[in-house]
Amino acid sequence: MLLFTGRGSAFADEHNSAFFVHENELVLLDCPVSAFQKLKKIKPEQFRHIYILITHTHGDHCGGTGSMIQYAWFALNHLPVTVIAPSERVRKDLHLLLTRIEGCMPEWFTLTTADKIQKSWLVRPIPTVHVQPLNGKCFGWQLCIDGRNIIYTGDTAMLEPYLPYLHSGDVLYTEAAFYRSEVHLYLPEVLPELIRLTENGVQIYFMHLDNEAEILKLIQGTKIQTAPLYRPVRLVRMQKKEIPNAERLYRQAFPPEERAPFRLLCAKQYLADTDFLSIYAGTQWAGFFYLVNYQNLSYIFYFAVLPEFRGMGIGSRALQKLQKFCQGRKLFLAVEELDSSALNYQERISRKNFYLKNGFPELHRRVQEGSVIYELLGTGGDVTPEEYQKLIRSFTGKFLYRSIPMRILEEE
Repeated sequence: MLLFTGRGSAFADEHNSAFFVHENELVLLDCPVSAFQKLKKIKPEQFRHIYILITHTHGDHCGGTGSMIQYAWFALNHLPVTVIAPSERVRKDLHLLLTRIEGCMPEWFTLTTADKIQKSWLVRPIPTVHVQPLNGKCFGWQLCIDGRNIIYTGDTAMLEPYLPYLHSGDVLYTEAAFYRSEVHLYLPEVLPELIRLTENGVQIYFMHLDNEAEILKLIQGTKIQTAPLYRPVRLVRMQKKEIPNAERLYRQAFPPEERAPFRLLCAKQYLADTDFLSIYAGTQWAGFFYLVNYQNLSYIFYFAVLPEFRGMGIGSRALQKLQKFCQGRKLFLAVEELDSSALNYQERISRKNFYLKNGFPELHRRVQEGSVIYELLGTGGDVTPEEYQKLIRSFTGKFLYRSIPMRILEEE
C-alpha cells in the first residue's frame, strides 16, 4: 500500500505525492518540493536506492526531483537515484528540466523510461488526458505491491483509461475535485461510478484534493476513503493520561481468553521489569506495546494499533522503533498457531506474515499460555524453555506462576 506525504492539489500547502518501500528501496510517485522536505525526515539514507516515478511535468508533481537528486548526491554520499519517465517524450522533457534548468550533472542520477526498468513492483504506465499543453505526456501507473494490483491515476480528466485494469480486490488511488474543471475528475459526476467500483470489490482512496472538507461530505456513508498520510512514529513511556486509551484498545484488540487483568498489567509496571510504551503517529496516540523483560530477553506481551491507523505502515514502523529500543536483546512474541480448523485461520496467516515481513522469523517453538497454543517468532536468537520459564516467573510471581499454565511445549 501507499503512504502519502501530502494529498493536496496544485494550490495546497502539501502537494500530492506517495511512496512505498520494497526490499530496502524507496519508491516515490512524483516528487514535489513539499514531498522532498518531508522525505528528508524519514532518513532516506537508510535505503539502498531511490526510484522516482513521474506522472507528468507540472511543478506540483516533479518540482522537488532536482532537489532530491542533489540531496542524495551531496548529503547522502552518492545514494543512487533513478528517475523513471512514463514515455520517451516525457523523458526528454525531464532531461531538459533536470540538467539544463535544475543543473544536475548526468552522473548524479539515472533517467530512463518505464519500458527499460525490470522491477516486480512496476507493471506499466497508463496514458491519460489532463491539460492540453501536455497532451500525450500525462500518465498514471499500474503497480504490484505485496501481491496487490495498484492503480494510481495521477492527474486525470477521466476514469476510462484505468477501468480495464480494475477488478475485485484491487486498489485505486484516484484524484478527486470538488470544483468543476475540464482537467480534473469532477467528483459529483464520477461518484456514482466510483461507488459502483467499491461495490464490485475495488478499494478506493482519494488524493490530489482541492477541497478536502467538502469532498469528505460527499463520500460520507460510502466505502471510499482519503489517501493515508505518512506520520512519523515514535515510542514514549506510557503516561497516566494515556491509560484509558490503552485500556479501551486492549479490550477491543484481544479476546477475553488472551487478556490478563488490565489492572495487573498496570501494577506490574512498578513490580516487575516491564516496558509499557505508547505509540504515537505524529502528535496522535496510535497504540501501545507491553513488554516483559528478563536479563537479555524482551517478550512482546501485547501490541495493538488503533483501527483508524491500520494499513498505513504505522505498525511496521513501530516494530522497527521497538527493535532499536531493544537492540542487543532477544526480542520475541507469540502468534496463534496456524490451525486450519480455527474460525480466524486467514487472520492468523495474515498476522504471522506481518511479523515475518517485519523481521521476526520463526523460532520453531510452540508455547501454551492458559488455554491457547501459540508459535514463537523473534529476533536476536532462540529462546529456550528454561529462559522462557524464568521470564514468566519473574513477571507473574510464584502464586500466579503455579496457577496459570505457561510453558514452551516439547517438540513432538
